[in-house]
Amino acid sequence: MKILLINQPLNNRGDEAAHKALIRTLLVKIPNIQIKVLYVDCYSQEGLNQFKIPSLNVDYVNIKSFWWYSVIGPRSLINNKSFLWPIHPTTHDVIKVYSWADFVVCAPGGICMGGFQNWEHLFFLKLAKYCKKPLIYYGRSVGPFPTETKNNRLFKKISLEMLDYMSFIAIRDLKSNMILKDFHKACSLTVDTAFLEKPNVSLPYEIKKLIGTKPYIVFVPNYLLWHYAYKNQGTEEDLTDFFSNIGKGILKQYPDCNIVMLPQTFANENKEDNDIIFFRKIAEKINDNRILLTADCYSSDIQQTLISKASFLVGARYHSIVFAINQNIPFISLSYEHKMTGLLQCLDLTEYEIDIQNIFKEKQNILNLFYTKIKTNIVKPNVQEKAQSIAYECTNKLLNIMK
Repeated sequence: MKILLINQPLNNRGDEAAHKALIRTLLVKIPNIQIKVLYVDCYSQEGLNQFKIPSLNVDYVNIKSFWWYSVIGPRSLINNKSFLWPIHPTTHDVIKVYSWADFVVCAPGGICMGGFQNWEHLFFLKLAKYCKKPLIYYGRSVGPFPTETKNNRLFKKISLEMLDYMSFIAIRDLKSNMILKDFHKACSLTVDTAFLEKPNVSLPYEIKKLIGTKPYIVFVPNYLLWHYAYKNQGTEEDLTDFFSNIGKGILKQYPDCNIVMLPQTFANENKEDNDIIFFRKIAEKINDNRILLTADCYSSDIQQTLISKASFLVGARYHSIVFAINQNIPFISLSYEHKMTGLLQCLDLTEYEIDIQNIFKEKQNILNLFYTKIKTNIVKPNVQEKAQSIAYECTNKLLNIMK
């Protein structure tokens, strides 16, 4: 069986965990499987290298683009130039890879089909239909679908067309699931594919030296200004102040613990939302020697193992909460997007959530609620088992379709 994986996000430990768990599961379940993971002009070779599964059955294909690719490729959906696909050198090479596959699977990830309105994401989906290949949308979140502009409406129209074409849709959170139900689109409800496995690896010496023997809380802030919903809503200073107050609240409630700040993004030194740079600014504002900052070079397996030994986790990143649940660690979710709320709804865990979508308008109210919730440090029993069970049940549906 030959599987082509498209639209795989990079440079994020959560996406890495989702990718590795899915690929490793498929390799076990279908021993003769051949998998290709497709990129065009992969912007981060280091990021790609850190995602790679070392297997002869998995090949990572990175096609170099030629002139006018962006217009004749992704932007062709806006400009209605799909008739040029077969004759353009880059799209011709991409189509050859699609022709090789028995199934095209859209990799687990965020809301490219929705608020971010990612045309490249839609382009790779549309190519599956063009090549008449079965298309599977797996472990994704979707929505919302604004209609204010012509481009908004066109994006929504093509998204719904592709949803109709798909052979199987598995949505990883309840909120996204309800959005598709409102459009009368049949889909299976699942959870993140990272729940397919529970990594437990040896921690590197430098991590052991950093954390020592003192108990610790894992803290994962989020720069947020990278997100379409928060641009022009506030400043970096506002976010630094908010998250420094969160950190101070943790230290006040847990005076005998250190805080380990765990970067989720990596290999993006030149970007404004670099976790290391942002975390350092927060740590400087807290100004307490109990704040420990790890490097961003440690794999998702190492991060989950580090979280498994923590006393508590406070996370404003989706996968930080996935990791906490997967490792049976008490947490507070600072939910900045509907995918976080949707995950917690799936697992009946909304009592451990604080909605921060109005962070710039209601900062003090959110902080006051956090100071109350930080006193709760229990985790419901069997939650990890429930999440894993949902993930495996949906994977079995996927396997049945592909077989």
